[in-house]
Amino acid sequence: MTEKTRRRDLFRPVQLIGLSLLCGVFAGVVTLIATGAFTDKVMRMVDKGTYAGIPPWNLAFIVTGGIFIAALLILSILILAVDPADFTTPHDGPVLYDKVDDDAAGTTEAAGSASDASGSDPSAPAADATGDAEGDAPKA
Repeated sequence: MTEKTRRRDLFRPVQLIGLSLLCGVFAGVVTLIATGAFTDKVMRMVDKGTYAGIPPWNLAFIVTGGIFIAALLILSILILAVDPADFTTPHDGPVLYDKVDDDAAGTTEAAGSASDASGSDPSAPAADATGDAEGDAPKA
């Protein structure tokens, strides 16, 4: 009996929440450092009530929550884009190229080798019915 891969096996919910929380905490720490929350000047202004904007710790909590929710949604949507059956199959070729049939590739290679054997240059422009190369003016 073959075992099917499920979406839950690709990325467990605890991993999803943990990665989103890590993104949120990172953004919160960056916000705290950028607003100067660890400096005496800012902390004295917040204690006296003379700080003009949102206090740095409150702003860091807001940013942490926002980034947590955004990362959770984005990662969840990206997981839905992956087909679990396709996840387990190995990809030997490039993913973004069009699929080529093996029969069509074999006939193309055979035609290319036949033209090489006749001595003609495959990169040269093809001659038309009058024997002139493509783009030449007709001779009188």
